[in-house]
Amino acid sequence: MTEENVNQEVDSELNQEEIAENDATIENDGLDADEEIIAELDDNELSALEQMQRKIEDLEAQLAEKDEIIGSKEDEVLRVAAEAQNLQRRLQRDLDNTRKFSNDKIIKAMIPVMDSFDKALEVIDDESCEVTTEAMIEGTQNTQKIFAKVLADNGIEIVDPVGEAFDPELHEAMSMVPSPEHEKNTIINVFQKGYLLHGRVIRAAMVVVAA
Repeated sequence: MTEENVNQEVDSELNQEEIAENDATIENDGLDADEEIIAELDDNELSALEQMQRKIEDLEAQLAEKDEIIGSKEDEVLRVAAEAQNLQRRLQRDLDNTRKFSNDKIIKAMIPVMDSFDKALEVIDDESCEVTTEAMIEGTQNTQKIFAKVLADNGIEIVDPVGEAFDPELHEAMSMVPSPEHEKNTIINVFQKGYLLHGRVIRAAMVVVAA
């Protein structure tokens, strides 16, 4: 190694030492400056600084507490939303079942009417059984009575308004004919009976009205 190279290495090491010393000096100067600033503060200023620091710490603690409360509220909202969704599904299922089986009562009540028709047909098909016209009429009347009771028990009223005054809310006029025996707007014939369900018209009676 030449003398020139040796001198260069020595200079480089000296420069690095100087840089390190300068950095240390700057750092120490900074610390000294802070200490000097603090030393220059009077007691009131130091007390205010300490109070401000405590206030900052209190605010940070309150913020952390609020964050925790918000987190718990978010969980509560999600839980309530899930419960509401489950309740909606249950209500929808119950509503569907109600729609499916809402006629359960009247259907059960109509089964005996069907039984009566079945018995009548069995007699007709039995060649060994002699059925009179009177017996057929009586059986049909009994079946009609059973069916009428089923309708009445379920809030259905039969409208058979012969002799009553015409009411457009309950009746549908098929025709109007002169009738000296009846007052004007009196129903003199019924083509088809009407029906009410708990007082509401489900089929208007088709009638002939005196002109």
